[in-house]
Amino acid sequence: MDTTTRRRAPDDTRIEILDKALEVAAELGASGFTLDAVAARTTVSKGAVLHHFPTKKALLEGMIDHLGQMHSDAVLAEARRDPEPYGRNARAYLRSVVNEPVTPQDVSIGRVVLAACAIDPSLSQRWNRWIERIRRDDPADPVGADDALLLRLIADGLWMSDLFGTHPVSQEQRQALLMLLTPGQMLTANDL
Repeated sequence: MDTTTRRRAPDDTRIEILDKALEVAAELGASGFTLDAVAARTTVSKGAVLHHFPTKKALLEGMIDHLGQMHSDAVLAEARRDPEPYGRNARAYLRSVVNEPVTPQDVSIGRVVLAACAIDPSLSQRWNRWIERIRRDDPADPVGADDALLLRLIADGLWMSDLFGTHPVSQEQRQALLMLLTPGQMLTANDL
């Protein structure tokens, strides 16, 4: 019998912890989001969790980076599908919010991250670095820059409305909004 224990790759452990942290945020919200709750869900010891994320803030930073990477990757992939380069990242940002179905888990995770960013501005600065990644190719001319900003603000407003249930928006309304704001640029999940 082989008694050697196989060590896990640190990146795999880190990803598992972040995935479990997202689960805790989705199920328990901001008040239930603790290192102990996350550690209880992982297959590793609390010591391993603390090795990767020694504080709750470090775990929140890891979550923001994890979510930021996924979000920016999705927006940039959406932008690559757009045949018109001028303003494509801003349109992709809007399409990613409009076309992505919002789940109750997304709402809970968003609230945890939003609450954390409200309490600690360094966390919002961290998120902003990810947003900057998808803003780099925005038009530089005044009209194009204003149009890109308008699309991003509308997307952010829709996301906030989804988060708090302020203005229920049906899928049909979301698609109509997208058609209104990006005439001739309609790309949906079924395209390509």
